[in-house]
Amino acid sequence: MRTYTSPTQIDIPTNLSLTQLLQTTTQPPLPPSHLIATDSLAHRSLTLHELRTNAGRIAHGLSRTYSPRDQSHWAVILPNSCDYIEIVHAILWLGGVVCPINHAIVAAEIAHGLTVTRPDYVVVYGPVVETVEEAIQIAESELRKSGVQWRAPTVITIVERAERGGYKHIPDDFLSPSKALLPIPQYADTRQRLATIHLSSGTTGPPKGVELTHYNFVSNCKQLEAHDSAQFHRGSKIVAFTPFAHIGNTTFPLFFGPYMGIQHHAMPKFALDPFAHLVDSIKPTIFQGVPSVVLAFANSDITTRYDFSRAEKIDCGGPPFKKDMLERLMSKAPWRINQVYGMTEAAGYVAYQRSGDTQADTVVGPLLPNLEIALRVNEGKDDAPTGGPGEMWLRGPNITRGYAFNPAANASAFPREGWYNTGDVCTIDSKGVIAVVGRTKELIKYKGFQVSPSELEAYLNSHQHVVEGGVGAVYDESQLTELPTAYVVLKPHLVTEKDRKQALQEIQMSIDGKVSGYKKLRGGVWEVKSLPRNPTGKILRKELKASRSGFSSLDRADRRSKL
Repeated sequence: MRTYTSPTQIDIPTNLSLTQLLQTTTQPPLPPSHLIATDSLAHRSLTLHELRTNAGRIAHGLSRTYSPRDQSHWAVILPNSCDYIEIVHAILWLGGVVCPINHAIVAAEIAHGLTVTRPDYVVVYGPVVETVEEAIQIAESELRKSGVQWRAPTVITIVERAERGGYKHIPDDFLSPSKALLPIPQYADTRQRLATIHLSSGTTGPPKGVELTHYNFVSNCKQLEAHDSAQFHRGSKIVAFTPFAHIGNTTFPLFFGPYMGIQHHAMPKFALDPFAHLVDSIKPTIFQGVPSVVLAFANSDITTRYDFSRAEKIDCGGPPFKKDMLERLMSKAPWRINQVYGMTEAAGYVAYQRSGDTQADTVVGPLLPNLEIALRVNEGKDDAPTGGPGEMWLRGPNITRGYAFNPAANASAFPREGWYNTGDVCTIDSKGVIAVVGRTKELIKYKGFQVSPSELEAYLNSHQHVVEGGVGAVYDESQLTELPTAYVVLKPHLVTEKDRKQALQEIQMSIDGKVSGYKKLRGGVWEVKSLPRNPTGKILRKELKASRSGFSSLDRADRRSKL
């Protein structure tokens, strides 16, 4: 098998835990008073010393109160905040496994996260306790049907107490007057020592639990530092609005930021003007390049009404910008576009553009140190031509050890031992710079979030008006993102155009009411005479758009604006 290796190789310790990493910094050392986090949720701030002290004290209190088993699972369900950073480090400190779940999703989706991670404890933001209680009941039922015995987890609130339930609260109920810290644990080998179980759709299907070790995260921090430490200086600041539960905003605010001295302001929910107010106050240097936000920068006067003068870069991971939009964006502030590529299964990052690199806008950047890839064709049976394109397999110290409680997913995602199949079709040049040219995955990527077509199809095919349905992606250039779009064969009782149109609208409203915002059928629901399938019956998702018959749940204005 032909492989390609990053030209940079570094030594990464196999006995360094994330708790130990928190006690160290890049060189020269950061002072304990260095500010590493602030937030808009509780209006708190954290210095490096405060994070180390608070995490150690909370870990001591949780350990004293519950005596949790080693590697116990702890679901964390709360908005971006200083408390989020503290509790993650406290859980890791006491030997636990963090299981992040987005606090803003519906009960059924939280329940799926619980069935995937099977936590012993749930740390939850007070205002969403009722939703989590419902989710626990759903998860218990689903696991019981599968023959899995799971004891309902202990619920603990954080930031705000729940109005009922009498749950213990962090930190109030766990800090002793002695200010004692739990001793820092020592592990001989962290390569199999779990740190988190992150939810990801992997290659296909509903979200799976990606097992990430201490070694995976420590490796990604060391890889980024060695790759280009200059762009992660101790004056770097970020207004962080992407959920900390998402891998795209985990490694940086929780681990790499405290190590490098990058300050994160945790924003619980994005809105453009409040974000711009924070920019005006905090003067961030790094911007998270979510497509909708980048478009707002380019197409509004927000950067002239607020102070964006300290901007250095926008980290982006997507298709190239159209020339006119790029020119508008670059005229708004002194930033540069910085292309990155990563995934949950890589503990964050795989390729990252260096600050001094001049590269084509069609590539995502050079591989991080110690990573190795193979490019495969013919369903993984053969090597691609030299340099590709081919389906990219990955191997390296930051690559997941597998999916939790899911041997079938592991068999599919790891075609050879140690090699993870990304499902992305890539090329690589002689300098180790990769470009993503396509995807063999079926996942829809809506503004950085992964949407599983099969999950939406389960709702679609249970609707009273639907004979059968399929879900695919339609790319919307105005938003620089894919839109989940449904295609259905309607039941024959719907005869008139008016009835069929109304049925399509009812289907869209029904499904959109059952899923989180990023999963909504923003591309509409379209009528088709039949679904395109291959000889084995599998839906040909790339051909769905061509099969539609003309009627849609969208009105004409919607079609023009969305499609």
